[in-house]
Amino acid sequence: MEEKKLQTFLKQSAEILKDFFPPDTSALIPLLYSTLIWTTKRKENLEEEVSGLRLWLEPEIVDNKPDEFILDFFEKRSDLREAFENEIKSSDMKSLRLAFRGLYPVVGLEEPFLQSLFSEELARGDYRLIADQFDWKLNQALDEIKAAEKKPELWAVLKKIGESFLSLSWAWLSDDELRDWLKLFLGINRQGEEEEE
Repeated sequence: MEEKKLQTFLKQSAEILKDFFPPDTSALIPLLYSTLIWTTKRKENLEEEVSGLRLWLEPEIVDNKPDEFILDFFEKRSDLREAFENEIKSSDMKSLRLAFRGLYPVVGLEEPFLQSLFSEELARGDYRLIADQFDWKLNQALDEIKAAEKKPELWAVLKKIGESFLSLSWAWLSDDELRDWLKLFLGINRQGEEEEE
């Protein structure tokens, strides 16, 4: 498929979705991006996937990780190791655990909606800001989606966009390639992972 077709498709999809959201929404591009990623992974219920993001606001799975796991998460990536150098050196597990709560789903699990939602911060390598604003920014985006759901066509439109995207023959790309292409065309900046030292 040609790049122009992808650009046109994404622009048209964003225009359609704009009717559901207020002009200054933070949820539109993350929702479009994650819809396309989830569609290519053949996720059955997109609405459940998005609703499930609220679980990150009370993430038992994240809160119950042992200290060793959390330290390893920060030490393995040079960008995180640099951003939280003082906390790692002083073994400040309280601060690292708080930061981990927001960073793990975005950076560790690479959850599509969250990566897109925090794309600007990721591009700048501002991991502290992601950790600090995680709950607030996620709640804001989910509230915008909840308001958009008052128009019952939202999920049907997203499903149709996903099906149309699949018909454009992008399923042959690897997950990373697809994410990179979509990020490029949706204007989502991606912080490149640095080599492990």
